[in-house]
Amino acid sequence: MNRTDPLVELIFNRLADDDVPTDTAELVLAALSGEADLAAALNGDTKDLNLSSPAPAEPPAQIWLSSITVAGFRGVGPERTLPIGPQPGITLVVGRNGSGKSSFAEAVELALTGDSARWADRNSVWRTGWRNLHSPDPCWIDVQLRVDGVAKPIRVSRSWPLDAGLADAEVTVASERGRHADLAELGLARPLTLYRPFLTAAELGRLAAGTQSQLFDAISSILGLEAITDADQRLLAAIRPGDAAVKQVRTQRTALAARLAEVDDDRARRAAALLKKRGPVDLTALAAILDEPDDVTADGPLRLCRALVELNLPTLEAVTGLAARLVDAAAEARQHDGGRSRAALRSAELLRLAIEHHEDTGDSPCPVCATGRLDGDWRTAAAVSLDQLRNRSLAAQAANALLDAVLKQARHLVDDVTVPDGDAPDVPLDAMRHAVAELRQLPGEPPELARHLAARYPAVVDAAQDARAYAEKTLRERDTGWREAAAELRSWLDACTGVSSREAALARLKAARAWLKDTAAELRNERLAPFAEHSQRIWAQLRQESNVELGAMTLEGSNTRRKVVFPVSVDGADNGTALGVMSQGEMHALGLATFLPRGCAAESPFRFIVVDDPVQSMDPAKVDGLARVLAELAEQRQVVVFTHDTRLPDAIRRLDLGKARILEVTRAERSVVTLRTASDPASRYLDDAYALARNGEITPEVRGPVVAELCRSAVEAVCHRTIWRTRVGRGVPHADIERAIEDASRRLTTIVALAMFDDAERGGDVLGWLHRRHGARAVDAYKACREGVHGTYLADLSALVADTRFLVKALS
Repeated sequence: MNRTDPLVELIFNRLADDDVPTDTAELVLAALSGEADLAAALNGDTKDLNLSSPAPAEPPAQIWLSSITVAGFRGVGPERTLPIGPQPGITLVVGRNGSGKSSFAEAVELALTGDSARWADRNSVWRTGWRNLHSPDPCWIDVQLRVDGVAKPIRVSRSWPLDAGLADAEVTVASERGRHADLAELGLARPLTLYRPFLTAAELGRLAAGTQSQLFDAISSILGLEAITDADQRLLAAIRPGDAAVKQVRTQRTALAARLAEVDDDRARRAAALLKKRGPVDLTALAAILDEPDDVTADGPLRLCRALVELNLPTLEAVTGLAARLVDAAAEARQHDGGRSRAALRSAELLRLAIEHHEDTGDSPCPVCATGRLDGDWRTAAAVSLDQLRNRSLAAQAANALLDAVLKQARHLVDDVTVPDGDAPDVPLDAMRHAVAELRQLPGEPPELARHLAARYPAVVDAAQDARAYAEKTLRERDTGWREAAAELRSWLDACTGVSSREAALARLKAARAWLKDTAAELRNERLAPFAEHSQRIWAQLRQESNVELGAMTLEGSNTRRKVVFPVSVDGADNGTALGVMSQGEMHALGLATFLPRGCAAESPFRFIVVDDPVQSMDPAKVDGLARVLAELAEQRQVVVFTHDTRLPDAIRRLDLGKARILEVTRAERSVVTLRTASDPASRYLDDAYALARNGEITPEVRGPVVAELCRSAVEAVCHRTIWRTRVGRGVPHADIERAIEDASRRLTTIVALAMFDDAERGGDVLGWLHRRHGARAVDAYKACREGVHGTYLADLSALVADTRFLVKALS
């Protein structure tokens, strides 16, 4: 038994740990293997099972979003590229409604998945308005992904000819391994479904508007338990027909017992008593009751009536057809007269002997008449005559044989037509006896016999029908209802055949399914626990001033009753489920808490998550919480957020939550979209330094070190960005980049050397390089940032900030 699948290995070990009976364990494993193996196990075939899963293409280890290019699509007319640094951090894409920013979010999702969650529930107008009105051609989208440790990016493009529909895109997928038919060849199709690194407001809205089963499936899919779900469905499919058959037999038993109890017959009463007993029915005793002969309780006239009802005579059509065949056979036999046939046989024999004589002696006079001559011509003519004589003889024999067979069939038919024995004064049998007697007076010649059958048999049929009608009427008047009830009872007994073995198989199947369902529920919530814990952490940050506290979500139920349970308490009181007590803003926050862990699962190869319009219906406190959540995710992930709400970028700046790149999108006439950097970490540091340098209320001695430190941070920030850009472009793994930055950040000299020369050991070359490339101004600013404010800048901190801006630009 192959158990290479980790989930199957886990199930196998649990079967052993739980000491599950062997026959139940066999069905569980067979159901995991497939429908054919389950059917074989039910039939007692314990062949080896193949429980290995086909290995899908392995996705790359870590994938980052590098850029999104759009042309002629949605709100973007002429081609525009949204560059995104392929490294941890937050990229905020801001712009008013209608600026075209969401076109980039939809483009990346459409490029990678072939669809957009934002359009899923929209009408056809949305699906036909995807092409830009002002620049409909060319129309294409292009997404570049950076794979950790690989120099060449993955490029996914979709382009549409002018007359093409949305579904008719020409798709191009290329990587360092060459061209690919689709992302499935790179092992990315399934991760895109499971972990969906895209989160839109429309998707969040489905938490409240969607069904529980849809939410259950969206969360359950990331747990990797599909094999158990498939096995459960196979067991259920095997249970249903047997269960239905057994239930039908049980239902019919109750109805049949009631039916028999109403029949005024001792046999019916005894059968009803057996059916009403608790437990299994004594089928042998019921069969014995059915086999009791009717004449045990019936008198002679009733026996005669039953014999008449059961009498089976040949049909009138069959006898008429037999008479016609008899006439034809007699005519055929007359055509081949018996005497002439015997003469032909003698002539044929004489010719045969003469031909043999000719063969022995050659040409010679005829030994019979002595006048003729047996020569070659005679031999030829004699052979022809011999064939004719033989054929005539064989035809006569066949005709006589057919006539004999039809005559025997006619006589047997007449012999089989009998009148049931017995006398009953009220039963009209005289006409039938007379008709049968007339029928049996058979003439000798075949033609007369045929006419006799055709003339006499209709009277037999008419008399038999009259007698049967009278018998049926008599039986109906005298019948207690037993015969009809007995027929139903016999049919029920036939249906009971095999029920015992079917019930045993059902018991095995239900035991296997019950164990598998319990185990699936345990595994499901064990695997869900990390996601549930992450959701709780996110909710704790998002809820802020909300009085709703979220417990660990669980998945409950199966089939049509599957649901996601969000335990909540309001002001410390348990309120059962979350969805009934939350405001719209809280529901939106709950959606983020639910789906962000899916997109950021450790098993996901995608190190980016794209969030479109996450601030809907949120109060300011929750916006601050969202900023903290995104900043925490951005420590390990590339977080790209599209929003028209300025509160989110304001919160990130205000809370000083680390590096955040803010790009502003504007849309001019004819869908001309412009992208510009609203701010970057280095600029923010320098802006803060400049504001402090101009603050005359603080003495230069106090302001100086702080301004110098802010300037130094600006230099470090631009160096970090340069290091990331350079090394990612070379395919250096992210972990190595982070380690190199951390090691070099102890001194400004080493971090600048790493940025300029890609070598932290070349710190001694920094001053010379700066002087040669950018002059003394850059050197003085660098020294001030490295050593703190000195005499050159002590009296003019604003000049330090200006010179540091010059240095930052040089280092960029």
